[in-house]
This record gives sequence, structure tokens and C-alpha cells, in this order.
Amino acid sequence: MNGREQLLRKLQEVDFALVELGLYLDSHPDCAKALAKWKELQEESAALAAEYEQKFGPLVAGGSGNTDYWDWVATPFPWEVC
Repeated sequence: MNGREQLLRKLQEVDFALVELGLYLDSHPDCAKALAKWKELQEESAALAAEYEQKFGPLVAGGSGNTDYWDWVATPFPWEVC
């Protein structure tokens, strides 16, 4: 697995954990420990996404914020990595 694949896999793992933790928080909204972990994972996800996009291009169409060139098609799509 190359660096691009490893970074994307880590982002997918963190985002999966966020979805699962969000479902837990739906039924346990007062759980301070879970909410703190969700906030931590949110920050980690944002950092990983920013690192990925800086190194390999946008994760979603329009994700790079580039208004001079539609760079979504300039690199392999994220799902083509794995």
C-alpha cells in the first residue's frame, strides 16, 4: 500500500468511526466522553482530509476551492486508489 492509499484508508477509518459514534450520540446525547471523542475525531478527519487534498488533490468535486481550473478531473478519483 502506497502513501496515498494509506492516507485515504486512515481517513476512511476515522470517518467510519465518526458515523458510528454519531449513531451512539443519537441515543446518548449527554455522554460527555463520547462527545469529546467525536470532537477529537472531527479534528483528525479535517486534518487528514486537508493533508490528502494538499498532496493528492480534492476528495470531492469542488473540494479544492480552485476557481481557475476544474481540478476534480486532474487526478485519479479517490475511489480509484484502492
